[in-house]
Amino acid sequence: MNRKILVIDDDESVIWVIRKALEPLGYEIEAKTNIRSGVKVIDKFKLILLDLMLPDGSGMDALKEIRVFNPDALVVMVTAHGRMESAIDAMKEGAYDYLEKPFDIEELKITVEKAFRDIAMREELLKLRQNKEEVLPFQIIGKSKGMLKVFKEIGRAAPKDVTILISGESGTGKELVARAIHNNSRRKFGPFIAINSASIPKELMEAELFGWEKGAFTGAVGKTAGKVQAADGGTIFLDEISELDIDLQAKLLRFLQEQEYSPLGSNKIIKADVRIIGATNKDLMECVKNNLFREDLYYRFNVIEIKLPPLRERKEDILSLAQHFLAESIRTFELQPKDFSRDAVKALTEYNWPGNVRELENTIKRAAILSKGSLIERRDLFSNDYTLCSIKEFLEGKLNGFLNKMAKIENSNLYEAVVSEVEKALFSIVLKETNGNQVRAAKMLGISRNTLNKKVKEYKLI
Repeated sequence: MNRKILVIDDDESVIWVIRKALEPLGYEIEAKTNIRSGVKVIDKFKLILLDLMLPDGSGMDALKEIRVFNPDALVVMVTAHGRMESAIDAMKEGAYDYLEKPFDIEELKITVEKAFRDIAMREELLKLRQNKEEVLPFQIIGKSKGMLKVFKEIGRAAPKDVTILISGESGTGKELVARAIHNNSRRKFGPFIAINSASIPKELMEAELFGWEKGAFTGAVGKTAGKVQAADGGTIFLDEISELDIDLQAKLLRFLQEQEYSPLGSNKIIKADVRIIGATNKDLMECVKNNLFREDLYYRFNVIEIKLPPLRERKEDILSLAQHFLAESIRTFELQPKDFSRDAVKALTEYNWPGNVRELENTIKRAAILSKGSLIERRDLFSNDYTLCSIKEFLEGKLNGFLNKMAKIENSNLYEAVVSEVEKALFSIVLKETNGNQVRAAKMLGISRNTLNKKVKEYKLI
């Protein structure tokens, strides 16, 4: 294991003492006398001894920087007499331990040995977890501007132990983002537990989260711990939080504020160190206005919001994602090597993917299994029935928000308004595709040329 230690201290005598004590034990010491030079090399070290007072700034500020740029490093604060309060504050900011000047050599050795034991244990734990989860490569793929923005937000939010809201349409990969936040936080050695709020009956959701005592409800034959206790030291991902019962929302708010809860059927107060990441595909502010979601809980969740773009707004990522899912399918289902034809690539990038990344993944898996030969063609990706189903999903997704607004207007004549607008858009697209050739357009639409001509005049498309 790497046994290198970075010392950031401007006192040469302190650096000399540290070298004298630790180098004979096999530790390699690198010393820097100010924050600027120390921060430049922090990514090379797993243990850092950091003085609280430095010539170019406070060790507390340096600690915060280290926590952002090298969250895996353990930082031991070094403090002179009379600065113990500051050292304790540093511990709250994530320091591993503190040492008081002048050093007790044995205490220095014990602290450093303990730190490296903890580092080794954490690395072993992470290795075991990665081996266990290697069949589930939680990888976010994307190079579009929208996804680069998401990656930056993950980087900024992960080290800060605050509640996070992830918003986006269904299938955009909200759980993957939650896992990325967890895996890049100080909690990454702790459990990650995902709960879909919509898939659990409302009357059971509280018990699922907080556990229950024997006899708390019919069928509660024994005391059972909930997901909050199971996730202690880690992260809970609450998907579709807009579906939470309004009474449970109050209890969740209390937990977020106090980090304490009571199991169902008990008055006992239990503490738990759990970070909550919520996700929604709905407009939570609209839910607040309709009294479906508590306003105070909304603001508690919305400390940091990460908005995921739909796949249709990150078209440059489609092919990379498709190739990733194809490689994954070939490996998982033990298929012969396959690739996409040019026509298939064109079809993938032109389609709007109303079901987003999830729909793309399922489409690629299906095509990989059912296609014959080494090339996946357009017909393998989109059979007629599948395309019609996708169009239905797409229209439903697009119309939902529109209909909600229109329904508030009396005499809005929804049927005629929607049908005429859909027809107009469809005819316009087909005519553009056929370069205005009405014979080809009518054939593509499956209607007579006379009907098409009538509609073209009605909608003033020429």
